[in-house]
Amino acid sequence: MKSDMDTSKKKLLSFGNGLRLRTIKTAGKSIDIFSLDAMVSDKTVSDCVIESVVRAAGQKITSAQDVFDKVAFGVGAEICVTYEQMLKKFLNGNSLIFCGDENTCVAVDTRTTEGRSIAQPPTSNVTKGPREGFVESVQQNITLLRKRIKTTDFKIENLSVGKYTDTVIAVCYVDTIAARTTVDMVLQKIRAINIDGIVDSSYIAGFLDNPKCSVFKMVGSTEKPDVVVSRLLEGRVAIIVDGSPIVLTVPYMFVEDIQSPEDYYDAPIIASMGRFLRVFSALASLLLPALYVTFQLYNYHIIPAKFLITILSSTDPIPFTPFAEMIVVLVLFDILREANARMPSIAGLSLSIIGAVVLGDAAVRAGLLSAPAVMIGALSSVGLYTIPDNTLLFTLLRLFLVLIGGMMGLHGMILSIMFLLSYVISLETFGTPYLAPFAPNILSDRKDAIMKKKLTDQIKRPLAIKQDNVTRQEESNEQ
Repeated sequence: MKSDMDTSKKKLLSFGNGLRLRTIKTAGKSIDIFSLDAMVSDKTVSDCVIESVVRAAGQKITSAQDVFDKVAFGVGAEICVTYEQMLKKFLNGNSLIFCGDENTCVAVDTRTTEGRSIAQPPTSNVTKGPREGFVESVQQNITLLRKRIKTTDFKIENLSVGKYTDTVIAVCYVDTIAARTTVDMVLQKIRAINIDGIVDSSYIAGFLDNPKCSVFKMVGSTEKPDVVVSRLLEGRVAIIVDGSPIVLTVPYMFVEDIQSPEDYYDAPIIASMGRFLRVFSALASLLLPALYVTFQLYNYHIIPAKFLITILSSTDPIPFTPFAEMIVVLVLFDILREANARMPSIAGLSLSIIGAVVLGDAAVRAGLLSAPAVMIGALSSVGLYTIPDNTLLFTLLRLFLVLIGGMMGLHGMILSIMFLLSYVISLETFGTPYLAPFAPNILSDRKDAIMKKKLTDQIKRPLAIKQDNVTRQEESNEQ
């Protein structure tokens, strides 16, 4: 017993300068309190642990069970028997209390609550609706969900992943709505992860993705608690990763990224108009550059005569072919986007103005690029941001279509689009088709796809998602 306990203490003492040790004499035996610097709240350790032990020092305490029974720690106290339990609690910010040379200890939750305060997330700005966003603490993120789902059916299963990071992952779902098969599949995939460490939720998303798909994302993500709650109430499962403000949700459908959180706080006609604009902008951004190249090289007779004359007069002095010119324009805009995303915010605005206005105007004036090509490239690059979560995907597809259009013309574009659609239609994640409710066609789910119907018309939950309860609300008998 004593040698085992001495070994445990020696292992804890190996933490060096980060270790804090306080010994208090009692009527029974001496009590050792171990805590880890920067992982614990000094005030909690002082007020709830040390002060509580000092107050109980006059009592006869001879075991960890006596510490647990006679010392008032409040909530969050637990007896640890094995060294593995002790180490896990210790590294997660718990203080360990040993009584003499006994082979057990009491772990008290003294984790620090320091971190980024809850604020509106930078990736999901809204003018209406809740402005709270997730933070890097898994406990705070769970609290944000519990504030909105006040039922015993809201279940949370905690897992730990990572050989060295031992990252806490919380799998959340509504037990009476989410399909148990989906929940079990998510838990099975997470438990099967064997990796050195998890530092962000994107690591988990990589293991949850459909192995057939390497380009299209198959896991939803958001920083807004109200969005996660709405998805949980539709039968989805949420995955919260400690240290990441991005919460994952599965199953995922592409239509989710067309919808905005603000749509549900606006009138249906306004929300529908916004969704149509996003779809139109995304399609135009994908097709415009490729069509511009294709019409000039192979199908110029389709362009109206006046427009064709304007384009020819603008492109005549350009040293590049339309195909090479469009590739140069798109690559330049992609370089500017990458540079702007990684520059400090103060310099980023200046870089955008210099790159988009000054360089573009200078290139046109110097005769290196034509004005129509720069305009189409700029419109295409701006339109991609109407669906920001898929900007990089659309950038890749846009370049692919330009290459096909430049080499094979309009017929090649049509064939490539048909091949792409057939591939995307075949994709599914956790039993949910990627392009639902359009492929397959599910009429009831279209009430909240692109065209948004009134909330009173949405009687059923999305049928594309496997769930145990499809009824969202009872139908009214009023006429």
